[in-house]
Amino acid sequence: MKLTAAEFRNLALTHKTGDDHIKLATHFAAHAAEHEEDAKIHEELAAPYEKTHPQLAGEARHYAAHSREAAEALRSLARIHQELAKHHRHAA
Repeated sequence: MKLTAAEFRNLALTHKTGDDHIKLATHFAAHAAEHEEDAKIHEELAAPYEKTHPQLAGEARHYAAHSREAAEALRSLARIHQELAKHHRHAA
């Protein structure tokens, strides 16, 4: 489940527990899924654009690549928060 912008900012600045890290990991994973879907859509759009609007096709692929890169970074953030949650459990 993705947090609202306000919830995310607050939790990102105040996290103290393993549960807080799990909430952040879940948020980042959901956000990564959104970026992956966006990349897929724009990659699909690029093919029909190729024949009629090559410049649109190129930019759609460019955007798709950035969306995939963002998804990768978000998945990394999710993994880090999952590890931090484990650390909190072992420290308790």
